Order: sequence, then C-alpha cells, then structure tokens
Amino acid sequence: MSFSKIPVVDLSQADTNRSQLLDQIRHALIEVGFLLLTNYQDYGPTKEDISAITEQAEEFFKLPQPVKDGCSMIHSKHFLGYTRLANEITAGRIDWREQIDLATELPAPPEDAPIYRNIEGPNLWPDEKAAPKFRPVVLHWIDKMTQLSTYFRQLVCEALGIDKDAMEAYFKENQQCKMKIVAYPDAGSLSSNEGHSKPDGQGVGPHRDSDFLTYIHQATPHTCLEVQNFQGEWISVENVPDTLVVNVGQTLEAITQGVCKATIHRVITPKSGSGTRISIPFFSTIDLDARKAALGLPDEVLKLRDERDKLIDKWAVDVGFQFSPDLAKYPVGRAVFQNRIKSHQDVAQKWWPEIYKEVMLQF
Repeated sequence: MSFSKIPVVDLSQADTNRSQLLDQIRHALIEVGFLLLTNYQDYGPTKEDISAITEQAEEFFKLPQPVKDGCSMIHSKHFLGYTRLANEITAGRIDWREQIDLATELPAPPEDAPIYRNIEGPNLWPDEKAAPKFRPVVLHWIDKMTQLSTYFRQLVCEALGIDKDAMEAYFKENQQCKMKIVAYPDAGSLSSNEGHSKPDGQGVGPHRDSDFLTYIHQATPHTCLEVQNFQGEWISVENVPDTLVVNVGQTLEAITQGVCKATIHRVITPKSGSGTRISIPFFSTIDLDARKAALGLPDEVLKLRDERDKLIDKWAVDVGFQFSPDLAKYPVGRAVFQNRIKSHQDVAQKWWPEIYKEVMLQF
C-alpha cells in the first residue's frame, strides 16, 4: 500500500548514525516525496532565526494595505513581490491566500538573456519606514536556509548511492533561491471576502512544486497541509514544533529519472475561528540554464522507483496541467517560467503578453 503518514528524519544522526539517516532520507524521497526534518539547527537557521522570521511574517500582514500594495508583484517582471488575497490560480481555481514572493537578491538579467532568465531579478521590498527589520531578517533567513539546503542535498546524493557532490554541476555560484511568506485567512474571516466569490476551502490547490527541494516553516500551529498518496487519499502533514516540512520538486524528480517523487499536495483553508495560518516555504532551485542529462543511479535504487510506480493509481492521482522540466530538450528555466506565467496571470499579461497567450493555449 501507499504511505499513510509523513516520515520524520532526525538530522542529528548525521554524525552518530549516518547509515540509518541515509536510509530514512532514501525512503522518504522515493516512497513519499515528503518528510519532516528535525534537529536541523546546527546546519541552518537557529531558533532565534526562526523566531525572527516568524515575527516579521506576522508584522508584514499587519501592514496597511497601501504599504503592501507598494511592493506588489504587478510591478515586477521577475514575479517577485506581494500578491493580494485571491489573486493567484492553482489547478484552475482561486487560492485563498495573500503572500509575498522573495529571493536571493540578484540584478536583472542582461537584455539578451533567454526570456526564462527573467524569473531571476531584484526583490520588491515594503517601505523601510513601515517595516525596518523586514529586509535584513528575510535576507538572513535566505542565507541560513541556503546553507541548510546545500548540506541536505549532499545527504540526498549519499542516500541515493552516488557521490555527495554529484549534483553540484546543476547549481551555479550565487544560485538564486526563492521563498514565500504566506497568510491563509481562516474560513470565518473570509465571510465578507471583499467582493470576491465565496471561498471553497482551497488555500492553495493541488499541485507539484517546480523546484529542486522545498523547505516549509509552518509558523502557526494549524494542520492544513495535505499530501496525496498514490491511491489518491489525502494525508495530513502533522504540524510538529521545531520541524521543517521538506518535499521533492519536479526538478529533482527529473534529475533522478523519476526516483525522487514530486508528490501532489494542497493547503485547505483554516477552520473558522482558528486564526490565520502563516507558512514560510523556501525553494531550493537549480541553474535555470541547466539542461544536463539525468543522473546515473544504482540499479537497486531504480528498482525501488519501479516497485513504487506499480502502486500508483493513475486514475486517482491527478493535478491537472502543469509544465514539467525536460532537461534532455530544454533548460529547466523554461518549465519554471511557464508555470509562473500560468499562476500569476495578471503579471504575465502586463510583462509577457505574447508568452502568456502561448502558455494559455496549452490548457
């Protein structure tokens, strides 16, 4: 049978019981696509860092609407910045969340760069007078999470039976990582919903992440994140204090010949009266220009993939249309850029109208 719970991986075993740790990581990546990572603070953000980013997330959503709108994504051709409630689409339906998308601070690409490179660029920040701590805390969080993700991908390689540096060719110097700070209002607070149609319980719709690996800090005690197992059942991700949710993205799935599984997941709207759920996902990405062949992996690992795939009920598991990376034909940035066009259609129509038309024709 397919999985019925999300495994917990204790990173403190890296020095004390590495073999067991690697077995746990391999099982989670192949058989589930999700895990709960605990005792990671020696390799990434400390408890003080977690408190700081949580505080800034809460303060950001309390800012006056004009301040948040001042860093709206509509002003960014790089799909970075603030998105109002009910202004993003997943699986063809409106997501009931507001958020700000941020990234490693980089300049805009040269004008002659491939179009997809424009998903990298400078951040849009809220007015420093209104949020003086926001920028430094976010940039520090990105630095610490980048350290953790770099260390963890070496463990992923070891868990798959390959050299710990086998994936480094997919990454470039000063690799831009992405993150979001997301607020999901509870169902009761959405009763007036500012003239929008009535919310239907979708915080964010069923999808697979496009990135390499995602690391999620669940900043409030809600249990709203759900993962779909291979028989189509929705499994709740337990909100365990001091853990990060880690999940496989489509890029890692492509690199590993489908061994690591980018599993479908969603967020349901918090129950009425439970307050706003705040989530802070961090997305580890690879070089947008990468179009290298998939990694060679040991036969025993490929057999685990094949046995898992026999369990997948293809009629029960469906997320609708998403662009998937095909590194044998195109750079990875192409699929990532297309998925951003699909999700943020107002931004796409303003900055990339011709590409928007091309993308929408494929639905």
